[in-house]
Amino acid sequence: PPGWAALGAPGCAWLRLVRRGVEAHMNRRSFLFSALAASLVAAIPAGSAWAEAPEHVAVLYFENQGNPELEPLKVGLAQMLITDLTGEPGIVVVERAKLQAILDELELGHSGKVEGETASKVGKLLGAKWLILGSYFELMGTLRIDARLVRVETGEIVASRGVNDKANAFMGMEKQLAGELKAALAQKVVPQVHTRSAAGDGAATPAVISQSTGEVIVAPDAQELAAAVSFSEGLIYLDKKDVPRAREAFESAVAANPNLDAAKTELASLEI
Repeated sequence: PPGWAALGAPGCAWLRLVRRGVEAHMNRRSFLFSALAASLVAAIPAGSAWAEAPEHVAVLYFENQGNPELEPLKVGLAQMLITDLTGEPGIVVVERAKLQAILDELELGHSGKVEGETASKVGKLLGAKWLILGSYFELMGTLRIDARLVRVETGEIVASRGVNDKANAFMGMEKQLAGELKAALAQKVVPQVHTRSAAGDGAATPAVISQSTGEVIVAPDAQELAAAVSFSEGLIYLDKKDVPRAREAFESAVAANPNLDAAKTELASLEI
């Protein structure tokens, strides 16, 4: 390099030795770092959650298309589905409180219709890639609930599920719908890395899909739907910071259906 001539032959030789030593040291460090990184990546199991980030799923409020007395049910139904879907492998379910905060910010509250572009906007604000939304209606004592699994980015409906039964069988219907949604999520949403064989040979194996929620569903009771509505009203009062009325609604829910654990949980949280 220019300027080295002034150092003379001995000086130039010494500098060349120094440069070669530095380059050799840096190459050794680079090699060791690359080897360490490769070994760490290889140590991650093919089906590990570290191998691929989980997908975020948001459950929106379903639209009531029938009996106006069931309008509050949209909130309780969403909370129940969120609870039942939480913990499924490969997904993270957005908390209802975060959903409500976004709806309040958009001035939609609890009753605003969330469809199309609005649903996509809500999903993006929640950081969700997938939405579960739908509708329900009650007619002459029969209740129908329909759910859709939607890709936020494109608005594509990738799965549809529906259940119907007598209105007094609401709890069983919600559990059945949750089970069917779990199956749809496992098929359409959960990253394929979770279905690869543990041998790490890259070969795909069919995912084992169970629609069982793992809970015992009790026989239908005439007060099931009324209890679910009271539970829903309690959640709405909580969102409005009206704790006394929320407590009263949760107590009514438990009185109507002692098996409604969601209402018991909310009551217990109010005592803390």
